[in-house]
Amino acid sequence: MGFGLITGVFALFAGTRFLTHLLATEEYGRLALAISLSTLAVLIFGDPVGKTAVRFYSLWCRAGKPHGFLQNLGKSMVRSMGGIGLCCIIAILSSHYFHAVTGTYLILVTGAFAVILVFNRVAMALEDAARERRFRGILQGGFEILRFGSAIGLIVIFTLPAAETVLSGFVLAGILVVIFHGIFLYRLFHREQAEIKRPALPDGEMDIARMRSFQSPLVVSSVCVWLVMMAERWALQYYGSPEDVGGYAAVYQLAFIPMLLVSNFMVLLIEPVLYQVVEPGGKTASSAQRQRINNYAVLGIMTFSVFLSVLLFFTYPMAGALLLGVEFRGYSWMFPWLFLAGGCFAAARQLLLQFSYDMRTDLLAVIWGVVAAAAVTAYTAGAFYWQVKGILAAVVGVNVALLVFSAVLVNKSRTPEPEKHQLSRPEGRRMKV
Repeated sequence: MGFGLITGVFALFAGTRFLTHLLATEEYGRLALAISLSTLAVLIFGDPVGKTAVRFYSLWCRAGKPHGFLQNLGKSMVRSMGGIGLCCIIAILSSHYFHAVTGTYLILVTGAFAVILVFNRVAMALEDAARERRFRGILQGGFEILRFGSAIGLIVIFTLPAAETVLSGFVLAGILVVIFHGIFLYRLFHREQAEIKRPALPDGEMDIARMRSFQSPLVVSSVCVWLVMMAERWALQYYGSPEDVGGYAAVYQLAFIPMLLVSNFMVLLIEPVLYQVVEPGGKTASSAQRQRINNYAVLGIMTFSVFLSVLLFFTYPMAGALLLGVEFRGYSWMFPWLFLAGGCFAAARQLLLQFSYDMRTDLLAVIWGVVAAAAVTAYTAGAFYWQVKGILAAVVGVNVALLVFSAVLVNKSRTPEPEKHQLSRPEGRRMKV
């Protein structure tokens, strides 16, 4: 996993550097908007399924029915593919009816990239749940290298520096990675099924309804998370200019996203382990330990982000010259602010994991709904009055407020643990560490 994180960050930096050199700011803005729509599809259709896979994988394996678990996830994936396809059809028809300039090919390749990302998200979740972190990390890093390499290669070969070319390269790399995921998971579950010795429990004892009740609110939460993370560039597109969207998105990619990757790494490192020792709906002796781990993770994220933000206040011209193309360097002043905002968002998301552990995803949906409403209001007002500077101020303000809000909610939700909960961890089929 460490390899995947480090390789992904370096590929992100190098790929962004080359793309900002090859693409104009306006074209990079089109690319950023298309990727934001693919990200929305992943958050709606892929992230809830992936989190459900991590949450319930160990329970189904203990019951001796990993294939039944896959069948249920497969149904969710079919619905996801249908939803993405329907969105693409509506977008194509709307662009023709309203004479929009988006272009059919851009819509199709954006939809294809969304499908690839959904498959990739669910496959990585299954590998995380099965504790196959080495393969997952290698493939994660390989995907980042391949997608940027393919995009840059297509631009050079066809001399066509456009958003459609970049997305086509992303799709080609994604198809190869999904094939590797499929081969690996097929072998993994075939081996898991062969190792099961006890009779499988009936489907009724698997509590499929619990999986659905866990997954459904996550769709609402995911849409709201997207609004907090991505809606600002659409507000800037409407009230500002495509060039500003491109410049802002390039710095955001380099400053905000790395902190999110660090948070993802920490979540994936501890989440599958804790889910395997904590039964749904109740607290065990590991609850206090789980809270301490989360607190340490939040403290580490914020210490790192504040330190580097202060450092970037004095070195952002150097960072811009090193990581951005010439046309994008005028936006380098945003580096420290977006890095701080990314750290606050990552720390807040780490705190809010407490509600996922406690099977309270319905409360998570409410929390993210409130935050998203505040974020959209702030982004719209900021873009309307001050364009880029207003958006930046809104992004920083929203993410700092999100961190404070999350800390207060999590602190209030904690209750003293009674003696009867101090139990030994439940017995189950030994999982790999």
